Amino acid sequence: MHVSLVALFVLAVVAPARADFLGDTLKPFASVTEMYDSNIFRVRDRAQLRGLIGEERLGDFITVASVGTGVRYRLSRQELDLLVRRDFIRYAHYSDQDVDRDEANGTVTLALLDALRVRIDGAYAKTPEARTDYRSAAVNRRRNMAAGISAGYVMTSGLGFEAAYRRLTVDYSLPQYRTSEYYIDRYAGTVSYRISPEARLYATYQRDETEYDQPLVLGPTAVNNSNSADSIRVGLDKTVGPKTSLSCYVGYLNRRHKASSARDFSGVIGKVAASYALTAKLGFLLNWERQLYEETYADRIYSVTDAIGAGFAYQFTPKVKGTVFDRLSWKDFRDVPGSGVAPRSDFTQELNAGVEWAPFTRLTVSAGYQYARRSSDDPSFDYSDHVATTAVAYRF
Repeated sequence: MHVSLVALFVLAVVAPARADFLGDTLKPFASVTEMYDSNIFRVRDRAQLRGLIGEERLGDFITVASVGTGVRYRLSRQELDLLVRRDFIRYAHYSDQDVDRDEANGTVTLALLDALRVRIDGAYAKTPEARTDYRSAAVNRRRNMAAGISAGYVMTSGLGFEAAYRRLTVDYSLPQYRTSEYYIDRYAGTVSYRISPEARLYATYQRDETEYDQPLVLGPTAVNNSNSADSIRVGLDKTVGPKTSLSCYVGYLNRRHKASSARDFSGVIGKVAASYALTAKLGFLLNWERQLYEETYADRIYSVTDAIGAGFAYQFTPKVKGTVFDRLSWKDFRDVPGSGVAPRSDFTQELNAGVEWAPFTRLTVSAGYQYARRSSDDPSFDYSDHVATTAVAYRF
């Protein structure tokens, strides 16, 4: 870690000429993060870990080295944005958990007329699945692929229209999660009206066609879990200067299954994200969200998640800033009628605090702390965790 820090600090001195040569088109970056995670398997205690992997060591030191580049190219009013990144994740003790994380995405924006814009985008990510979502001694790699196109037209009156299509695919490396693999064909249409240069009202209709690769096993039978979902959202986006903004919507979701009507569900969804500049240096953040998530457990249909978060960001000096954010969430699982499964609801808290120092234009040094805990009606899902991190990053 110390060698990496020294190397990056040397780059900060010798790299300006290289950065000038690259200009605004190619933007490579590199970072090194060192962390200690007190509960990497997100288990309740040492006894549960011993039953899972045969060891009792809960925590480990982890090194994450990241390299990548952004590409931004503009020709007249046409724009190209690309990002390629790889993270090398290495454990000091649990070396069998070593894994690489890959990410690539790109967007092409075409301004065909003064008011017509077409956006084509694609994304690929292969990343280890969060331990909060599964129990296994092996690493479960999740692969996400997405591609889409949208076209938007804004009239001089402020009235706007947008149509979009997107294909999303999710699969996993561990064979026991094959029944959770799926792809979604997503169609959306939005009508918006700009009340002022800072405020926009909109209404969006979205339809998802979800197809699962393998049937869901329900007792002695296998059921096709593919389904269709319709949702509508009405929202507002408003900005008041660079540090004060409001984005919110309320909507309704209705999901219907093709072969198992007992798994149909519907309900209200919504989201609020607000930031407010209390002073020139101090900012307040507030988030609230209510979502309905489909579940692939045999006896559980879906979950209702209510979450609220609040925090502060403080600019100590032009080069030093700090943040504190706390998020609470309540996840209530809804079960198949007559299944007889024990009810389950989870309460999760996640507290994050950090400070970032930018001694040079392209160099940042940061330190952070995260505390997370989950308590559930099913105690096998309980855990608590502490993570401490230090990182240095350089953008060429």
